[in-house]
Amino acid sequence: MGRPLNKKFFANTNVAQFGTAGVGGESVASVAAVTGLSGMTYLTGGPYTILAADITAPQIAGGAKPVLTFQPTSATAGTVAVVSAGSGYTSAPTVTVRGSLAAGTGTATPTPTLTTTRVNGLKCEAKIGSAGTEYTTGDVIKQVNGRSYKVITADGTAVCKLVTTEVKTANQMSIKATDSAGNTYFVAKLTARKAVLVPAANVHGGTTTIGSQFASGTTAKWTFGSAVANTTVTIENQ
Repeated sequence: MGRPLNKKFFANTNVAQFGTAGVGGESVASVAAVTGLSGMTYLTGGPYTILAADITAPQIAGGAKPVLTFQPTSATAGTVAVVSAGSGYTSAPTVTVRGSLAAGTGTATPTPTLTTTRVNGLKCEAKIGSAGTEYTTGDVIKQVNGRSYKVITADGTAVCKLVTTEVKTANQMSIKATDSAGNTYFVAKLTARKAVLVPAANVHGGTTTIGSQFASGTTAKWTFGSAVANTTVTIENQ
């Protein structure tokens, strides 16, 4: 199948490096201080664990919410500490801090920041099972052979065949590549250093133009970083 992909391109390596869920995306590094609360008479002492229901879920299937605590510092303010950073976020979660233990009393939504130390992994669109949904946030966790990968979506985990069509049937997936002009391709085959490309517009539900720097069947070098005109493409990752 050509030189196989290095494990560093699969986000399940995050388990070994960070001890958290083996998916791509980021974790919560910190949360801004809280101001403007009311009803703080119910919260003396502390810290108090923020309810999981008051933290939005990660965007990537298999990710985990962070564990956060709130420490009141006055009748209207306090600080948030990160006990467990969570995983699988492609954008910062919304966190609601309440001014009392009773829901709906004096709320604030401090802004979390995400860490950039977690490993990004190959991102795909995949349909798991005949009744599954085509998710554009699938995470590739293992290469099985030259054209098959083990992937995870919100529908579960399965070995999926790599295809170059937008509409997927059961256990099919596609990988997106983008050239330096922002135009797109399906990846027909991926090895450690090169990708075989099929030009296509609006890959994975986007609004892009069909790629023109590389003809169908052309092999190009690939990167997770910025593409170079007529030389490399960027493979979608998260």
